[in-house]
This record gives sequence, C-alpha cells and structure tokens, in this order.
Amino acid sequence: MFINYLYNFEHAIESCDIFEQNVEFVFFNKGTLTVCPTFGYCQSDTYREYFNPIKSCIQLYKIVGLQSLASSENLLYETALSLESPEKMRNLTDFKICVRTIRLGFMIAHDEMQAFSLSFDDEERQRINEAIHDYIEKCNYSCIAMSASTVESRLLKLMCLASSNSKSELEKMTLGKLISEYFDNKDKYKSVIPQKHEHLLRLLNEYRIFSVHPKRENITRRITISIFNLTIEFLLDQNTKPEVVKVKLIAD
Repeated sequence: MFINYLYNFEHAIESCDIFEQNVEFVFFNKGTLTVCPTFGYCQSDTYREYFNPIKSCIQLYKIVGLQSLASSENLLYETALSLESPEKMRNLTDFKICVRTIRLGFMIAHDEMQAFSLSFDDEERQRINEAIHDYIEKCNYSCIAMSASTVESRLLKLMCLASSNSKSELEKMTLGKLISEYFDNKDKYKSVIPQKHEHLLRLLNEYRIFSVHPKRENITRRITISIFNLTIEFLLDQNTKPEVVKVKLIAD
C-alpha cells in the first residue's frame, strides 16, 4: 500500500480532526453512545483508513527527530499504540483523549513538520517518499537505491548552479559520474556542496551499486540507517538548498 508520508505530514492536524469525527460518527452512533458495541472496531478497515495517515506521521516524526517533540516522543508513540488496542478503545472519551493528545503534539511541532515537508521539490518529494517507505518497511536495498536517487536529483541541481556552462553535459551523467566529477573538480563545486557531505557521496557511490546489482554484498540494517540518515541531513542542510545556494552565488 502506497503511503504519501510527506503529504500526511503536512496535513497531520487535519487528519486528526477527520479521524475523530468519522470514528465518532461511524462507531459511536454520531456520539450518542459512550461505549462502542463492536469490540475490536479499531482493527477494522474503516477505522484504519482514517488512522493510518496519523500513524504514518508518527513513524516519520520518529525518523526525523523533531526537536519540538523530543520530550514527548514516547508519549505520542504509546498513545498511537493505545489507539490500536481493542481493550483501550471501547470508550468514546478514552478515544477522544488519545486523538487529542496526538493532535496537540502535531500542533506543537507544526512549524517543524511543515519545514521538513517543504524542503524538497516535486521530483525530490517523490523519491524521498519512496526512500522513507522502504526505510520503515526495512527494505534495505530499495532504501539505499531511492536515497541515492534523491541525492542525485539535488546534487545535479547544485552542480549545474556552480557550472551553468556545463549543464547539458552534467545532465547526461549518472550518479557515479556526477560524484567523480565533483571529486575531480572540487574547487569548482566547493561553493555549492559543503565538505561535510563528502562522506555520504562516497558511501552512495559504493553502496548504490550493491543495492541494484547482484554483487553478493549484504546491505545490513546498520548501513541502511547510516546512509538514510546522512541523506536526510544532506537534503535538509540550508547550504544544499538550491534557492539558498543561488542567492549566495549571485552575492559572490
């Protein structure tokens, strides 16, 4: 099942409101019942249709590590677990308390959640969304491949800004060739790619091959976590955002 993590992140508060309204309407007879007559309703397809967007937000928030929710991480996670527990969700009041607890967390983290979601252009959003999905599902090889694809998209934009005369040539390069071009001509690109991200480029240049070709090289969960987290750091760095880099280049 495809989950649009970034879209859900942007609309997290709205999803909580829709979730509460629909569950109250469907399972508690428009709010006239205090106890749901159907035990285990929270495991039904109808319930999960409205709950899954919220769950995906909590999964992503744990990955991103939002500072505004650092002290509430366990509370939100445990509250989400309660929303999936038939024993704990029989009472309408208990259900509402759980939903509103999560909604409050999303309100506190709203600015950070929006900033994260808006850190990618349309092409990057599609690619990083797949990488997030693969990461959560522990599809290590796919996660590495999609992380590399997202970095490639951003890297190409940055290198084209630094060397606009070479744009047509750069656009024809594979990720491996782009990385080689960067390391062979670091002086040309040092103003658009911070040195601290070189380790990521080297890792991607090596492990992207293992992720898509049968090289009999095992990509462990530890490797996946490292590369995925470094990819997120690269993409969120203000100094790798094309609009920021463009302004700096004009100023220089």
